[in-house]
Amino acid sequence: MDGGDMMEKPYSDKRWWDNPMPIDSMCNFCIYKKGIECDKYPKGIPNDILDKSFPEPGKEIDKTYCKYREEKK
Repeated sequence: MDGGDMMEKPYSDKRWWDNPMPIDSMCNFCIYKKGIECDKYPKGIPNDILDKSFPEPGKEIDKTYCKYREEKK
């Protein structure tokens, strides 16, 4: 496949369609999260909390991973 074929069908490669959707961190739904920063963790969200903030497929979401977390309304 040369470069010309790719320009005619830019989304024809199966990688565009077989890739699962990204999983959002539960931190993104917290009132203290502002862009890439968190009001409660000015030096950065600790890795152990950040790791727990990603829901695992097929498991119940544990929303108590962070003592400050409050859901946006």
